[in-house]
Amino acid sequence: MKPPDRNFLLLAGHIQNELNSLHKVFTWCLQNRSLEDSAAIENLASGVQAMIYARLLAGKLCEARQVLDSSFFGTKLSQRIEPRLHSDAKDALIRIKRYFGRANTIDKIRNSFAFHYSVDEFSSYWEVAIDEPSFEIIAGGTVGNNLYLASELVANAAMLGSINSTKLEDALGLLFNDTQSMALNFTDFLEGAIVAILEEQFGPSLPSIGREEVISPTRRFSEVSIPYFCNPDDHAKNA
Repeated sequence: MKPPDRNFLLLAGHIQNELNSLHKVFTWCLQNRSLEDSAAIENLASGVQAMIYARLLAGKLCEARQVLDSSFFGTKLSQRIEPRLHSDAKDALIRIKRYFGRANTIDKIRNSFAFHYSVDEFSSYWEVAIDEPSFEIIAGGTVGNNLYLASELVANAAMLGSINSTKLEDALGLLFNDTQSMALNFTDFLEGAIVAILEEQFGPSLPSIGREEVISPTRRFSEVSIPYFCNPDDHAKNA
């Protein structure tokens, strides 16, 4: 396999793994909010935790789009692979290029809120959050259960303000919609590109050179939830 093909094949799989994992964790944190027996503070903490993963997911989506310029389009690999993509993958790539070809929510989040910390953003938005009833620190009593809600309120206000400074609820909707829809588009495109490269290398009968294994997950996607607060193992033993 030519180095550009091999490099993109392996990188595409790595990106796909990260986007899948972050998207799952983000969704499962949100799903914890729907549990009927959860206290209000648990639901609030789960929402805060989901926002942390939403920012990371947005940052990774931005990085994924940028790396396509060097590893897919820049190497001319796209000229061979795009015609071989199935229709879903082609449509997904069109949507990716269209979305990132203009000003967008994900680009705005990446620099100041995903991988880098901005003191200026916190300085500009702390007063927006100070009157919120949950502008507080929660002392959970055990390692990992403390929650600095005040900090997250400021971070989220700054992030959402960068998207839409007048309507934060609309900004939140854009954040959730754009990250989830782009994650799905990258899934369709990257899986299609991986298959196209492998078929070009080994022929169309890929199942014949693989090995089938059966796994039996015990929980459905919609049944999984990730809480913020949890009992340390040593406490559970002594309970």
